Amino acid sequence: MRINGNTYTAEVTSQERLKTDNKTPIEIAVDNQDAYAVIFEQDAGAVTSDFFYLKNTSDRDLKIYKIMLHTITLDVDISVTTGVTGTPTSGTAITPVNLYAGGKASDVDCQGRDGDMALTGGNTVDKLYLHQRASGETYVGWQVWDYPAPITLPSNTAMVLNVNIDPTADVDGTIYFYFD
Repeated sequence: MRINGNTYTAEVTSQERLKTDNKTPIEIAVDNQDAYAVIFEQDAGAVTSDFFYLKNTSDRDLKIYKIMLHTITLDVDISVTTGVTGTPTSGTAITPVNLYAGGKASDVDCQGRDGDMALTGGNTVDKLYLHQRASGETYVGWQVWDYPAPITLPSNTAMVLNVNIDPTADVDGTIYFYFD
């Protein structure tokens, strides 16, 4: 018999003993084909522009556990804002990739735009500062934010990446998330 919990999976052996598996929630999500990466490259275009949009269209919680960003042009200050409202203006669909090779598609609406998508409201949950390449530096590299507790988007909740400083920098990004 298999028992599924939020964090651990357990089963009873033929000797009626409890057998546990100490996988992380992310590892369990990958096994269940519920873990994804979304890769994008956008140019925000103007200060206060929402250039990346992710909405959970599933009936389960979407949990963002890692954000990786990179820019090579200028310093960039980005807000991660959850609970935004409205419909994205002129966004282009971005399809997340399942971390289980050949796995099912994600239940999200994900869009990017080189410019503002005109979304409103929400709460800033993090500010991400991207450092540019300085004189003498050959490469700054990817900057990574691993969250000790995932950013959680309940069903029908959206988040955006919004630029606060430098409207002209290209931002390359990868966001890792799973459904719980």
